[in-house]
Amino acid sequence: MYLKSAFNKYRSSPVQMKASLWYAICNILQKGISFIVIPIYVRLLTTSEYGHYSVFISWKDIVIIFATLNLYCGVFTKAIVDYKNDRDRYTSCMQGLSTVITIVVFFIYLLTDQFWETLLDVSSPVMLLLFVYFIFYPAFSFWSVRQRVENKYQKMVFVTLLTAIATPVLSIVLLYMTDLREYAVILGYLIIQCVTGLIFYIYQFYKGKVFFIKEYWLNSLKFNIPLIPHYLSLIILGQADRVMIDYLCGSDKVAIYNLAYQVSMAITIIISAINNALVPWCYEKLKQKEYDTINNITYKLCLVLFFCTIGIMLIAPEVVGILGTSDYRDAVWIIPSVTISCYFTFCYNLFSVIEFYYNATRFVMVASTIGAILNVILNAVFIPIIGFIAAGYTTMICYLAFMFMHYYFMKKICQKEMDHVIPFNMKFIIFSTLLLLVIVVVCLFIYQNHIIRYLCLILIFIFMVFNRNYLKNLLKEMKGD
Repeated sequence: MYLKSAFNKYRSSPVQMKASLWYAICNILQKGISFIVIPIYVRLLTTSEYGHYSVFISWKDIVIIFATLNLYCGVFTKAIVDYKNDRDRYTSCMQGLSTVITIVVFFIYLLTDQFWETLLDVSSPVMLLLFVYFIFYPAFSFWSVRQRVENKYQKMVFVTLLTAIATPVLSIVLLYMTDLREYAVILGYLIIQCVTGLIFYIYQFYKGKVFFIKEYWLNSLKFNIPLIPHYLSLIILGQADRVMIDYLCGSDKVAIYNLAYQVSMAITIIISAINNALVPWCYEKLKQKEYDTINNITYKLCLVLFFCTIGIMLIAPEVVGILGTSDYRDAVWIIPSVTISCYFTFCYNLFSVIEFYYNATRFVMVASTIGAILNVILNAVFIPIIGFIAAGYTTMICYLAFMFMHYYFMKKICQKEMDHVIPFNMKFIIFSTLLLLVIVVVCLFIYQNHIIRYLCLILIFIFMVFNRNYLKNLLKEMKGD
């Protein structure tokens, strides 16, 4: 009876709600698949090999910003709405611009190929395949953005999940059938992404039939080039740890750090699912000036994530034992610091909703740039002194600073645009932040005491059982039921 009621309600829901639901499911499954293959990779590869793969992915995320200017990000989403009647030509045109940028960067690489191959620690064939990836990957991203804007979720969910499954399958096949080792995982990733991107690259050029439109190229460059420091800062904030650990401590330590990071980032599955519904909902409530409603809902969401964060911290030893081998046991000491960073990420995303709603993107750029610079400085100072474990705690400090910078900028906007009203429960956010910082320290002392940890987990479980309707009612409020 309940399933029939839920199915009927789903069928009668607007397409926007169905799309949001399936995007959330797709995101959970996609990250779940990535999470599942971790224990396979860490058992088939040595810590040094898995660390090498992790560092390569970090460098890839940095270089792609310059090789594509991230044209498939903010500027494309905005333009797809603005050029509603010319989407095919605009998409084709952006593929042309992205291709030209990649070719320019490729020629720069050819002039300094030895430097880049040494820096990324890969061979020339892998670098060439990486540039093929830079050409074709944006095509899939352009298509994905259009599917989201047009609420055509069926095909996107199918293609995304197919790619998410095919990538580790090919990587594992190459691992077993060749002696490529970590290059098998790298090639498995690049090949699947290139093939998928090539299909959409051809399809979108066929639909748009245009390579260059001066107006579109100039507008896109004017919009996105100033955002490069912001995009780069976000990548540095998330990836610089691995690169610096590799340089200062070795790739085997990168593998341990990456495993801890992957475990901690599991909470981002929940955060992403929440944000998919929360951001547009907040925009609507801001438009209607329903600040108390925003305060009420976001307070409850912070409370839920607060307990989820504690839960992940407490089960860290068991998760590391399942996902990794004895070589990865030191990952346990990093998980609390990186997990709390995810909570800070959710909080600063709340504040950035106000910044984006009132088009104060310059504040976002300032905060992300300062955060990235601080991360590099702290890593350079403390990793040589304390070791690679310090990177987790420098990350925590940077995200904490990031959160408070966004709060400061948001407060200025609220004073100007919202008559000094701050639509979030700052008392709880500050209290929960301080308490989580204390719990991070406590976890480091109780990891060896299973009785205390299990008792805490049981208490959290009991709390969740007695409040099982809490999240259900929260989701109803957000949908306006």
